[in-house]
Amino acid sequence: MLNNQDFGIQGNRFYFKSDDYKLDRIRSARARENSYQSQLVRVLVIGALFSSIVWVICPGGFATILAPVAMLVGVIFALFTAKRYEFQVKFAHIDETGEQWVSVAKSNKQADMALFEQQVDLLKASIS
Repeated sequence: MLNNQDFGIQGNRFYFKSDDYKLDRIRSARARENSYQSQLVRVLVIGALFSSIVWVICPGGFATILAPVAMLVGVIFALFTAKRYEFQVKFAHIDETGEQWVSVAKSNKQADMALFEQQVDLLKASIS
């Protein structure tokens, strides 16, 4: 379980455990509850990714056997790594990538969602 000591703002940096982000590159923050629909899309995309890797490695007849197995492995992997709540920051990269929402922390506990919302308020106050 996460706690307040896992998050921090020191100088011009925002810290989460061993990760740090420059405050001048953070544009916004949000605490997000992932819907079942977004989780389903994530599971299917990861499964398809695993399957496509098999097709790239061995495009012949052997892939017709391994591709469904790889899809199943990808789906199982995605199910075990799925989290219900996320703390995200809108991060401005230094190249032409632009601004993207980056997941800083994930959890399945309702108490962590309250902590994420508290951190959103603190971070928004620091960057404005």
